[in-house]
Amino acid sequence: MIEEEKYPPKYVDWVRLQRLAQIISGYEVMVVPGLFQTEAYTRALYVSRVPAYTEEEIDRHVQARLERQVVLTRTPPPRLGFVVEEAALEREFGGTAVLKEQLLHLLECMRTLNHLTVQVMPNKRHTHAGLQGPMQLMSTEDGRNLVFVESQAGSTLISKPEQVNGLFDLFGMLRAQALTPWESAELIAKKAGQL
Repeated sequence: MIEEEKYPPKYVDWVRLQRLAQIISGYEVMVVPGLFQTEAYTRALYVSRVPAYTEEEIDRHVQARLERQVVLTRTPPPRLGFVVEEAALEREFGGTAVLKEQLLHLLECMRTLNHLTVQVMPNKRHTHAGLQGPMQLMSTEDGRNLVFVESQAGSTLISKPEQVNGLFDLFGMLRAQALTPWESAELIAKKAGQL
């Protein structure tokens, strides 16, 4: 019941599965992935939401997102792989100081979590496999592969193997088209240094 109050109904199952997932991956186009967001960055996202949340709703959503981050340090940890659009690393939600703190936090996660790979999709890629939008992918302990997609119209948990397999293939192409993890870390550090 408590979980159902913290998360949107369609997201509750995803959160439960994520706690035990062996592999968690994602492609983000607008924001830094939620698992790596700082409190200030997360709050800025919820404050800017339309239609607006109340202060109480903002607090509840921020707390729920931060609580999900426990998955990063659990034993054994999941393997994590994310591709993030460069533009998402430039959007100053909450202002310059909030973005700088967020970029430095993401770099720290990349340096200290040896089970994490972050790759940046540079703005200069005129085309790539992810033009249909963001997605989150997961492989569970029992061998199931799942995908969660969100849009303005709502969210969907995809479990049909033929659909999931195609999206996992697409994510593999995205990783091949993005900068390497080392190039990505250099780019993120450069962006943080410019703020």
